[in-house]
Amino acid sequence: MRNRSRNALFLAAVLFAAIIGATGCSKSLDEEIPDTFINETLEFSLTEPMPIPAAKESSGRGEAIENLVTLYATSYEDDKYLADEVKMFRQWRWEELYTSLAEKAEETPGHLNTYRMQAEVYLTNSKYNEALAALDSVLRINHDDIYALGLSAYVKHFMGNEEQSKQRLQALKNVSEECYNDLTAFIEKADAWRKEEHGSGLDNPESLSYDAIIVLGVAPTANGGLSASAVLRIKEAVKAAYICPDAKIILSGGPIDYEFAEAAVMKDYLLKHSTELAIALGLEPEGSTWNIPEDRILLDIEARDTVGNAVGAFRHVAEHGFKDLLIVASAGQVMRADCIFKAYADANQYDVAIHSVGSGNVEAGSNEYKYAYVGAARAYGLFTLEDYSKYK
Repeated sequence: MRNRSRNALFLAAVLFAAIIGATGCSKSLDEEIPDTFINETLEFSLTEPMPIPAAKESSGRGEAIENLVTLYATSYEDDKYLADEVKMFRQWRWEELYTSLAEKAEETPGHLNTYRMQAEVYLTNSKYNEALAALDSVLRINHDDIYALGLSAYVKHFMGNEEQSKQRLQALKNVSEECYNDLTAFIEKADAWRKEEHGSGLDNPESLSYDAIIVLGVAPTANGGLSASAVLRIKEAVKAAYICPDAKIILSGGPIDYEFAEAAVMKDYLLKHSTELAIALGLEPEGSTWNIPEDRILLDIEARDTVGNAVGAFRHVAEHGFKDLLIVASAGQVMRADCIFKAYADANQYDVAIHSVGSGNVEAGSNEYKYAYVGAARAYGLFTLEDYSKYK
């Protein structure tokens, strides 16, 4: 009898779990879903679930890039259900991560953190519609979720759907007026930063007075040499260093694609070749002994992305009290870099002037205009679940 009773209870439990899972309305493993909502209905259409998108090539570096700045997925460190996915995110194992998150969303459709992490992962990789689908999976279960309302309103804004963005912002205001005020103020700032002029930081050399030149890293070659793209950035840095002889040079970039830190490789090249670069650029006559001494160079060897470049560079800015900054990036990256540095400075109340110069002639692609908004939100602190957790 006992075995029959146990079997009956087991079958009942399995049936109950199946029913709950099939409804798509099961409660999260670690949070309570309200029985009633402030937003009883949502005055906007939700994005339907989407198939797994194609993934970027995975890093293959494993733990080597796991702890570089910025540290991804901090919002989910205590979520045991997503422990493997946190590690994949930090190691840039994109294809595995996409698949694993999709499987877990299907396995436990009420675990809202799975969708939230999906959104962060997809936005990090410019998969905007897939990110919206993940955020809307949260809103199907919890109409009042501040994170999903806020981030989806922001994405709708930079994707050009103003009507949906405003509707989502209104739903957010119903739940948290404080978050609504902060987010709308940030959207206004992000729009302004994106529309500003970028890359003109060396146009009027006679009037420049930078005290810090920040060079953003680019992957070295497999044997630790400087790539052609990085050489172009170093040339712009040499030009700026010559024009502003008292300026420090901050080189930023960690060991991402290879074991060599981007900043360290750039430093080695700059120390060896600054004289010949100055001559080649027409700044000094043949036979000159002008060079950049080592004490002008500051390193950040922890950055893994452009937001990390800002975090590392501003550590030196704070330590030395720099006020006038020049960012050196590629022509295709300079707009995004400008927005990210201005967002980070604004959020952390740095009183600095930020200018930029772009190297090379490869202009920004259409995605850069959207991705600048993603980077700005990350730098400003209105991107992750952790960022939104202060609003209740």
